[in-house]
Amino acid sequence: MDTTITALAVLFALTLWHLHNRRHAGWLASSEGRFFVFCGYALVAIAAYWLETAPTASTWEWAFGNLWGLAAMVAFVIGFGHLNRATAEHAWAAQQVEAIEHSDAAAK
Repeated sequence: MDTTITALAVLFALTLWHLHNRRHAGWLASSEGRFFVFCGYALVAIAAYWLETAPTASTWEWAFGNLWGLAAMVAFVIGFGHLNRATAEHAWAAQQVEAIEHSDAAAK
């Protein structure tokens, strides 16, 4: 029963966080960012499983769960880095287009 409650809590938390992440400005612009964020979700679920099944905090299951958690953190950092980079690149391109000056010949 305790494992079921933990699984549902992790699923609920990840669902809420995903709904928040989908509003990121680079979400639709970066497929690599979305890929790493989705990988992070799965890695969090795996880490939660291993941490839940560990009988004590000094067993190999606990260490294995922490390694999965570290992998999830790395995936999220890389994913959000890609999302932020896509946003910055789009902003830079928009600024370059806005900075183009029209000549008098083109305006006539």
